[in-house]
Amino acid sequence: MKKGRLLFIGFVLFWVLAAAGTTDAAKDWPDVEKTITVIVPYSAGGGTDLVFRPLAEEMKKHTDANVLVSNIGGAGSSKGTNEMLNLPADGYTLLASGTHTVAATLQGLTEGYERLEGITGLNWDPFIIAVLKEKPWKSMKDLIADAQKRPGKISLGNAGMGGATGVASVGLSLAFGKVFNVTPFQGGKDLRVNVLGGHCDVGIFSQSEILANWDKLHPLVILYSKRSALPDLRSVPTLKEAGYENLKVPGGSFRSISVKKETPEPIKKKLADIVRKAYQSGLYQNFMKEKGLLPAYSELGALDAYFQELVNAYIPIMKEAGLLKK
Repeated sequence: MKKGRLLFIGFVLFWVLAAAGTTDAAKDWPDVEKTITVIVPYSAGGGTDLVFRPLAEEMKKHTDANVLVSNIGGAGSSKGTNEMLNLPADGYTLLASGTHTVAATLQGLTEGYERLEGITGLNWDPFIIAVLKEKPWKSMKDLIADAQKRPGKISLGNAGMGGATGVASVGLSLAFGKVFNVTPFQGGKDLRVNVLGGHCDVGIFSQSEILANWDKLHPLVILYSKRSALPDLRSVPTLKEAGYENLKVPGGSFRSISVKKETPEPIKKKLADIVRKAYQSGLYQNFMKEKGLLPAYSELGALDAYFQELVNAYIPIMKEAGLLKK
């Protein structure tokens, strides 16, 4: 009996000391000599990258530690995600997560959201299908009609098969009988360069990418359920308005910040506080309005629950598209 009691007491003391150690580590977090790195799993200059850079700048104002953005693109966002998952769960490495994380995980490219926990949900950036202005298609119906006449001849580009634009492009092609030549690129910047250079016929872009190339691109349809809030893009019809009400494809990119599971709860709360203040700043709120980003703020457990909703919504879409591997 005494031996068993001693073992029990020792077990309790072990966990008390372990908890105390975690609390002490969180108390001293962040170490001002260290850097908080936000890994963006896409190349610099793309739609996802553009959402996180101004946020990181605002985060610097609310912590004594340095904050920087690191771009690790490739394999549809899974390369950067996997590199992040190989680092310690200490709060110094954050992931620019979102719908691309859901898509890459369900395709079996990464363990992704299964090994992540949410810090803050940020916003939605609707997708728009666009072509060069000199192309012959002036509407979505024009494009579909031509693609059905010439199956496989029109290239439909996306920012990588692991991301939401990849799922959307496959879904679109399947919906019309595999009429498009679905073409993945290494991130939004690579897609944009190829469409603008005439090497890819059609692209699925974020609103910010359309606006940055307004003189060259002609938007055909917005994939989100509502028209854009941006004045220059309000005339772009929704899928329903274009005559494709029953077409189910991802309508945009949801962006969030996540950390590796097992990151101490007190550190997660400190991170959430830093990001919340950055998100609520006048500069970042104005940035979202200027870019037409739709606010979708949430924190910690609420974000984890929202992520699960996204997973549940993506599973039937990806199954129908033949991309579901999990």
